[in-house]
Order: sequence, then C-alpha cells, then structure tokens
Amino acid sequence: MASKEVFLSWAFILYYGLFLLILFVYAILWQQILKRFPLTVAFANKAITILWGIVWGYLFFGEALRWGMLLGSVIIVSGIYLVVSDDK
Repeated sequence: MASKEVFLSWAFILYYGLFLLILFVYAILWQQILKRFPLTVAFANKAITILWGIVWGYLFFGEALRWGMLLGSVIIVSGIYLVVSDDK
C-alpha cells in the first residue's frame, strides 16, 4: 500500500510505519513463543504463516482461492500435525 503513495508523503510514512509496527509485534511474539514452547513445536508451526498469507490475501487483497492453495494448506497442516504429535 505504501508503494502506491508518493515517496515520503504522510500516507507513505503511515503505511510504512504500520509495516514496521507489525514486524516489531511479530518479533516480540516470536520470542515469547520460543520461550514458552519446545523448539520442535515452535518451528513446525512457523509453516502456518503460509496459511495466514492465503487468509490475508483473500480478505484484504481480494485474491481468489484456488484448489491448489487449499490442497497445499491441507498438506501443510497435516505435516505440522505429524511433526508435533506424540506417537507413544
């Protein structure tokens, strides 16, 4: 969104600032996740960001959902479950 604005305009600075704020919050949350969960669980679930990308793309940018995307999501979630589940 910032790229559509004039460089260093108020709108550009606002969008860019929002982007930096989101990155800051993400970094803090990721550090807290690493503190509280085993590394295998934390890093296995990091792949879930692909799913969030699909959701945000659909909701905010009007991207079309395709069967390949949905199938890929199912494969990712299945892989996370297999890595994190405890088979005892």
